[in-house]
Amino acid sequence: MVDLAIDIGQTQARIRAVHAERSDVEFEVDGFAYGSDPLETIARIVEESADRLGFDTIDAVAVGSTGLYGHVPPTDNLLARLHRAVGTTSVVVADDAVTAYLGARGDQDGVVVAAGTGMVGLAHGPAGAARVDGVGGMIGDEGSGWWIGRQGLIAAISAADGRSNASPALLNRLEARFGAVDAFPALLAAEPAPVAVVASFAKDVADIAREGDAVAAHIWRQAGEHIGGVIAAAASRAGLGGKVPWVLIGRLAGGDDLLQPGIDAQLGVLLPQSTRVAPDRGPLDGVVRLLTIDPAGYAPMVRDSRIN
Repeated sequence: MVDLAIDIGQTQARIRAVHAERSDVEFEVDGFAYGSDPLETIARIVEESADRLGFDTIDAVAVGSTGLYGHVPPTDNLLARLHRAVGTTSVVVADDAVTAYLGARGDQDGVVVAAGTGMVGLAHGPAGAARVDGVGGMIGDEGSGWWIGRQGLIAAISAADGRSNASPALLNRLEARFGAVDAFPALLAAEPAPVAVVASFAKDVADIAREGDAVAAHIWRQAGEHIGGVIAAAASRAGLGGKVPWVLIGRLAGGDDLLQPGIDAQLGVLLPQSTRVAPDRGPLDGVVRLLTIDPAGYAPMVRDSRIN
């Protein structure tokens, strides 16, 4: 018996093959690209994974994916395709906020913010589950890697233009990575995954902030303020009060030293008794948990299909 657990982000997808007779196998492939069909992306990844692993049959598939925006479309056609291709009899697909939560908190109440290329928060409490932001960089994902990278690039280009709120240090970093600033807009427009390229600059903004650049440090502080706002909003909507436990996961958690001042400032006003706690496990573990839970409590963020 072989099951697949798949965690799909904007930059990469992580896959775990859960095999009853041997140790689990994990690997990574390209993630979700904006404009793509999420269910088509899932089908592609499952079929590629089966080929890579040499498995003729994948019994069950569990997926947590970006690009669903809290509403999973019907999965019957996806299951039919995978049943024909690799004999799959069960598919469960969830918004990645749910699988991030299940990995970090399991069945305990609290708030989980997943901050990587994008940004989404999910709380679970007496009023049920509440999802906050996670609407994509065009209209949200404030405080995410994409948001930080974009603000850093704006500050760099502003330095070349002679505008205010500019950072010559970020301009130097932009040109060291991408070449002449005048050529950068065309370079970015030609990229097949521009969101990932912009998000990658968040690390440069962090490096420059730690070197003492005030503009870069302010960008990361603002990102922390956005995260604090997500935590407070999600907790309120889920009916949580008092000492709310919250978790920050994702690649941005590596910038704790830069984010924490902004998070503390927001939560000190909006949710002063909240407490940061360590995640139980990771998002891919949350995807595995999808195979064993009743998804009804997270509808419409989770949908499953089965062949009896």
